[in-house]
Amino acid sequence: MQTTSTTGTVSHGRGVSRVAARVLPRISTTTVVLGLLVLLGLALRVWFIVVNDIDPRFSAADDGDYYQRALRLAATGEYVDNSWLIRPPGHIFLFTAALRLAIALGDPILGITMIRAFQVVLSLALVPIGYDLGRRLFSPGAGFIFAGIMAVWLPMVELPALILSEPLFFFMLVLHCWLLIRWRDSRHKPRSWGWLVAAGISLAIGALARSPALYGSVFTVGFLAITILFSSEDGARWRDWRSLIGPRLLRFAIVALAFVLPFVLTIAPWTIRNYVTYQRLIIIDTLGPVNLWMAMSDAVNEGRGEGEAKAILAAIPQAERQDFVSSDIDRIMREEPWRLTRNFWPHFIHIWKAQFVEDFFVKVSFFTRPLRDIWPVGVLADLIWFIVTPVSLFALVARPRADELAFRLLALGWIAYSCLTVMLIHVEPRYLLPIWMFMSLYGAAALANGIAWLAQRRRNHREAQAALRTYVGSPWGIAGIVLALGMVGLIISYRDYPRIIADGVRREIHRAAGARAYAAGDNAAAEREFQAMLTYHPTFVDGRVDLARVYLDQGMYNEAWEALGTRATHRSDVIRGALSRAQGDLERAQFYFEDAEFRAGEDVQLLSMEWLPRDPVTTLDIGNGLDFGYLDGFSFGEDLPPQIDGDVVSFRWLQSRGVIELPLPEPLQAGSVITLRMTGGLPGETPLDLTIDGVPTQVMVRGGEWRNYRIAVPDSLIGRNRLEIRLQAPTFIPVQVNPASSDARLLSLMISKVSVD
Repeated sequence: MQTTSTTGTVSHGRGVSRVAARVLPRISTTTVVLGLLVLLGLALRVWFIVVNDIDPRFSAADDGDYYQRALRLAATGEYVDNSWLIRPPGHIFLFTAALRLAIALGDPILGITMIRAFQVVLSLALVPIGYDLGRRLFSPGAGFIFAGIMAVWLPMVELPALILSEPLFFFMLVLHCWLLIRWRDSRHKPRSWGWLVAAGISLAIGALARSPALYGSVFTVGFLAITILFSSEDGARWRDWRSLIGPRLLRFAIVALAFVLPFVLTIAPWTIRNYVTYQRLIIIDTLGPVNLWMAMSDAVNEGRGEGEAKAILAAIPQAERQDFVSSDIDRIMREEPWRLTRNFWPHFIHIWKAQFVEDFFVKVSFFTRPLRDIWPVGVLADLIWFIVTPVSLFALVARPRADELAFRLLALGWIAYSCLTVMLIHVEPRYLLPIWMFMSLYGAAALANGIAWLAQRRRNHREAQAALRTYVGSPWGIAGIVLALGMVGLIISYRDYPRIIADGVRREIHRAAGARAYAAGDNAAAEREFQAMLTYHPTFVDGRVDLARVYLDQGMYNEAWEALGTRATHRSDVIRGALSRAQGDLERAQFYFEDAEFRAGEDVQLLSMEWLPRDPVTTLDIGNGLDFGYLDGFSFGEDLPPQIDGDVVSFRWLQSRGVIELPLPEPLQAGSVITLRMTGGLPGETPLDLTIDGVPTQVMVRGGEWRNYRIAVPDSLIGRNRLEIRLQAPTFIPVQVNPASSDARLLSLMISKVSVD
């Protein structure tokens, strides 16, 4: 007997499958594939973030500047420009939103995780957007290949982990292109202008994150003009085309306005702000003119370096710097125009290098990037680059379809403009994002066409061969083949890649063996392997640091200095600081340690605790630049005003959680006492939770006065030669408490000294 549920669904028999088929949504193969690509992309991005040591809180580079200004804006509502130029503000506003939410939740550091999470979402959204863009322009196969590149290619994987403007800019660029194609495909339908409005807003947001997008609006207007003016969809022939030019010009004016007006209105508030602040027309930033001037300036041209060029700008008021660099560029172009072309060819060929091989085997340092951890994805990235780049040139030159010509010219405009930018200034991977985006899109189209041709060849060999002769034998096809082969030659001739890779693999084999020996305490074997490593890459600073650490542990200071050489990175400066401290040159040690901490991009306090041997002490002065290796979780060292006796007292702010580790010259005895010299950051009392060998205690620290706080050492530590103190206290942001402050750090207590007696 047939029964029915209360919802009217048949409970058994064939009726179940029929009703379920009507009720349950049908999941297409396309959705499944894109979903799997998104999940794969998510796994790769989370993996990269987990192994990534770069943290904007510890960076003196762009990411640190963005983070600090966003933190100030989130805490006070005050936007402050960079000290020596005006940067694009879009990413600052994005970061501020995350940091403000994190502050409301009581943990500003959580804001970094929120920023990265949002950028991961933007990055993964490019997978379905990229698929639809490729599908509409070329074919579903091209869409899948392009979506796959967006999911797994290393530049896309690492982009969300870096707190820079690039994730927002790149997402808006791809979104803008997709919106243009959506408008193209629906331009005869009612309200299709909405796609153009969105395209204008997206490109404007991209320009507020990276100002070169401002000039990309010219390419978009060209795209609209070609799409409208040269369309043959209405069957117009040349003899009656003149009768259509008037209506088409009117329609072009309307669609151009639908794009340009929201584009301008989105950027205008920031331009008005700049004019009100500086009494100058600064549309978005001064970064482009400054970079161009620095690349051409007298200081750089005469070999004195960018440092002197920056010093020249720093001496000029912020409002006058753009006028200065513009006039000086004009002078240089009148007097020495050849400076423009000085680096054209070297920079051009550097664009097409194998990026991961360059970073892993050629550069002198990894600069904290986790290249060794993610090498499989890096190798895959270079293989994608070697395949996609040459075939993309063939696709870009091959005869376009009528409905794709406008977009092809837009792509060529972006590629040419981006190439020109780096040829004039300098090559950075982030400047190459538009090149990578458009070439991977057209490379996907070429690969999809190749796969489709192979399928056709299996079905009908004769028709496939005829199609190939027609396509490749045309002048466009021949030109595409020549350019593709030329690109192959350019890539493989830029470096001696077989030798570089072979030497690099040997370098890594010896480095791994040295690391194992070092961890096992076999310094002789570690020294031998690290020296062998450097025979394959003598300029590898990270490898020199590994060898210097072996010598440092053994007290072979002269050998350690020689191993380090003269090239400076923040990690090599940590070892230089430790060597100087061990040799009693405390002033030089302080310089190296503090310089490394200031420009590291990672937590140098934590690195020092993991790396450095520490002399036994019973008293540790905190904040004097010599405390590295003994603590973590504190802000930069600072000095109090000189005391009555002339002594300078240093201190550090505890941020939220911290640790102090003291190796002791003698075992702890019964009755030992820890003394912490501290003061609270706020009026009244601040609770400080201490954990010593798992034993918790709390101290109420009074603000406004320095006092010694004494804590008994737990009996469980008697007889031990090591003391670990874990600290935690409530935090505040100074600018929220004191409007006159410019300090947007997350702080709790000031600690000047710790001792054991």
